[in-house]
Amino acid sequence: MSVIMTDVLRQSFTERFSATRNLTTQIFDLTEESTLHKSPGFGFRPIMWHLAHLGAYEEFWLLMQAKGDAPINERFQIIFDPIKTPRENSKDLPSKLEMRDYLKNVRDGVQNLIEKADFNGDNEFLRDGYIFDLVHQHELQHQETLAYLFHLLPIEKLQAPKLESKAENQNAKPDSTQIEFASTFCEIGADTKSFAYDNEKPAHAKFVQCFKLDKFLTTNAQFADFINEKGYERREFWSEKGWNFKQKEEWNAPLYWSKTGEKDWKIRTMFAENELQSVADFPVYGVSFYEAEAFAKFRGKRLPTEFEWERAASFDGENKREFAIEPTPETSNFGFNFWNTTPVNRFVSDVSGCADLAGNVWEWTTSDFAAYPDFTAFPYPEYSQEWFDGDHKVLKGGSWATHKPILRNSFRNFFRRHFRIAFAGIRCAENI
Repeated sequence: MSVIMTDVLRQSFTERFSATRNLTTQIFDLTEESTLHKSPGFGFRPIMWHLAHLGAYEEFWLLMQAKGDAPINERFQIIFDPIKTPRENSKDLPSKLEMRDYLKNVRDGVQNLIEKADFNGDNEFLRDGYIFDLVHQHELQHQETLAYLFHLLPIEKLQAPKLESKAENQNAKPDSTQIEFASTFCEIGADTKSFAYDNEKPAHAKFVQCFKLDKFLTTNAQFADFINEKGYERREFWSEKGWNFKQKEEWNAPLYWSKTGEKDWKIRTMFAENELQSVADFPVYGVSFYEAEAFAKFRGKRLPTEFEWERAASFDGENKREFAIEPTPETSNFGFNFWNTTPVNRFVSDVSGCADLAGNVWEWTTSDFAAYPDFTAFPYPEYSQEWFDGDHKVLKGGSWATHKPILRNSFRNFFRRHFRIAFAGIRCAENI
């Protein structure tokens, strides 16, 4: 790497780390500190825990591992490590001010490392800035996790930010158009040209049979039809595990829906309760893999595999694209631009013919989260390898709270089959 390219990389990391931390601060300012010190429910740690966890992770990988420093605060390295401190022991936390002082001290050390690091040397963490990308994307992903947690809080406890863009849309109603994809060999996964997690590697050839994919994400109106047709009560749409889990949890609608009449629903979004009619063309979310699977069967369809999804998003017959569509505020809903979902037909379709393959809501696939051929865990097994357990499913695409680097087609999100907290929805597929 030339001196000029090294300077460009230093400047890039400085700017990215600063902008990302500014948004993290904005997210934590959405509610008062007393609320942050409580769990939002569902067994999660107090929201405040995540603030210092970001600093502890940054300190561990950049200052302790890459640079070799002693910890700034040994106690923080214990209580904000999810492996060393279980959830039930994460209640007695330092103040917001103490956490922010810690984050500042860590960031001062990190900035010094950015200015002096040898990106061309033998240190595999520092080479090409790998470990900086890892830490930066960790914070980007935690911002989305924070959005999930804040979404669980009562609306009256949240102070919505001022938005320049609105989620409305004047386009024609979304329809049931499907896009056909021919059988082909394609390269799945990430090459080594840019940062990717271990579970995205190595890139490898995969033959994908022909299939059809819905042009649009499943809407709230379409999912309401499933409910009105007694979809939650009809055993024929559900897998055995899905039915048993639904019965145990007494699910009768997506997580963020509440009933107001026989067929009337209110749908909670980040900062508002909405009548179903007002968000009918927005994507359904807050559904588990089991619910997504049952809905697809109700429609006479199925969920796509992760390989089908990546084939649709990445290939136009000749070239492999990093993104389904180049993510900008004019093409995609991502990066907290709206702080909400948008109608499924608000943005133009990408090269594949599908809309919203990059952003709006994550999309469940039928694929188990598993290792690719010749997988190697790096830099630690807890990110991927420990979750190759057959219970986690891959999700693709991204949500409104996902940032551009993570919208890459090779990225593999993963949640347990029954998980409903995420901004995860449905796009159906069919055999040809």
